[in-house]
Amino acid sequence: MKFPYNFNMGIMVGDTPIPDPSKWTYQVGDLDTSGGRDATGLLHRAYVTTKINYEFSWNAIEWEMLQQIVTAVNTPEFTLTAPDPRTFDSMYTGQYYVGDRTGDASYFIPGKSEKAVFSLKLKFIEY
Repeated sequence: MKFPYNFNMGIMVGDTPIPDPSKWTYQVGDLDTSGGRDATGLLHRAYVTTKINYEFSWNAIEWEMLQQIVTAVNTPEFTLTAPDPRTFDSMYTGQYYVGDRTGDASYFIPGKSEKAVFSLKLKFIEY
């Protein structure tokens, strides 16, 4: 049995298309080289850039898809293309690495054979 994966979101790790996750969260953050408040409470900061970090999770994927995803992120740095949470219907591409890779396996019996189903959660951190 092959699972029907959707690729509507257009997520790519390098040249590898990644199926739409069951859940995704994001964090948009500003980076500063320094910052602090003066005696009046006014903020003085040295803004550098804005970064977007993602967390994608899949509730049920097959072994072959689990391997494809984990292999695509098994490098110190890669290009990630994912939906841009700041702008409707647009994509964001940046240089990323993946943090913790977590998941579990469960089993069900479709018909007479036992088959494993996996969950996976990945944290994508922008350089």
